[in-house]
Amino acid sequence: MNQFVFVCLILFSTHHIAQKPCDFQLKSDSANILTIINKEAIELIDVTVRNNYQIQFIKQDFKNYLKIIVKDDIGIGKKGSLLILCAKNQIYIKTITLTRIDKTSAFFIIDLNNTYYLDNIKQFGISKIIFNELAEFSIPKHDSDQIKNAALCFFNIVKDNIRLRFKVYTSIATP
Repeated sequence: MNQFVFVCLILFSTHHIAQKPCDFQLKSDSANILTIINKEAIELIDVTVRNNYQIQFIKQDFKNYLKIIVKDDIGIGKKGSLLILCAKNQIYIKTITLTRIDKTSAFFIIDLNNTYYLDNIKQFGISKIIFNELAEFSIPKHDSDQIKNAALCFFNIVKDNIRLRFKVYTSIATP
């Protein structure tokens, strides 16, 4: 009897550890994704970091995006390169526009489908954002860990539609 109780206790304790719930859940909202004019229905996970910057993981049907909202004028309306440092890994986007929201804030929108960007963020978080090789924003470790946790929760929700899709062609040989 003692052995049975001991085995059950071990099974229940390991099950409890493996089933840690996410701290972040998708919220319904509307946002400008690809155009400034039209707001679209979305679901998102939002993380606020230092200086009221926001990192949003957005799900819109089968499309997934990373939206970075900045509160400083680091080149609003300009096009340039964007480098996102995830510990020792990097996400580099050659050309992106910093789109204006209002006088003091703007956003970057990054497509997450068919990339490994979300994998990097869920493993390492985001430690630094560099726009146009001039404007730099460092993210504290605590906020980076929050981003990492949010990315992991988002990944668990969208993992079926974010992976690279490959077309498999088969050929039938004719005699």
